[in-house]
Amino acid sequence: MTDKNKSKETNNKLYYIYATFLNFDIADTYKSVIYKKTLYMRKRALLVPLLVLLALTASAQKSVEYKAFADSADGFSNLYRGSAPLAYRFLHTGTFFAYGVEFLQGEVMFNDKLYTDVMLNLNSHLDELYLFIKESGRYVVLNKDFVDYFSIAQRKFHHFREGNKGEKDTLSPGFYELLYGNESARLFKKTKKIYAERINHFASAATNSKLERMFTPLYSYHLIKEGDTYNIKRFGDILTIYSIRRKEIRPLIREKSLDVTKEKENSFTEIIRFIETSGISRKK
Repeated sequence: MTDKNKSKETNNKLYYIYATFLNFDIADTYKSVIYKKTLYMRKRALLVPLLVLLALTASAQKSVEYKAFADSADGFSNLYRGSAPLAYRFLHTGTFFAYGVEFLQGEVMFNDKLYTDVMLNLNSHLDELYLFIKESGRYVVLNKDFVDYFSIAQRKFHHFREGNKGEKDTLSPGFYELLYGNESARLFKKTKKIYAERINHFASAATNSKLERMFTPLYSYHLIKEGDTYNIKRFGDILTIYSIRRKEIRPLIREKSLDVTKEKENSFTEIIRFIETSGISRKK
């Protein structure tokens, strides 16, 4: 084979490889290949700035979203720094929240600043206050050391701290719901959710297991009266604290249809409010 033929064969091989790489038909002419190569390079040259433009647009969109979040979070950044709540990754009956799983509108005095229109809920298993951030869909635990008091819907709560010996800190540390209060007396309720397990005779339809995990409520009531603290377990404790006779309260019980055994929260609140406002107490 002559040098000329060898050169021609080599060019044909190179042409085949090049055409295959660019997905061209072998029957294409050399000029057609050169044209398609040029067109490919032009399209590629146009594609690079387009991708850069899309990247810049996406980055700008993220910047706008972040700015919108930052603007909405203005003044609330201290609240948003909390840690994520504990995840209860098991099926259970009852709830670890004080009253329900729904976050409700409220307000909180946090680090000496009052924050309003915030979504709150109280974990009564861990005694932690949760905040729901609407803008980001996140949940955070508020640092208890900075919480003085808060409200969830119509319910008001106070935080009693450890270490202080003032009248306002006479209860064990934690969050307590204020049921009634005036200048001389305040009635508080403590809700504690207790985790428990039990083995049932039959499998639960919800868990398909005989093992049932549950949160059950435990309530206690406390009266702070003129600097003294009293634990109220039954109706008779109120009579003793105020030094009054049962018959003096019976008209109120009949009028309000109070059940002092099964509905302690409402009954204790109504009775103490009546005693405090009527002046029937003989306690000196």
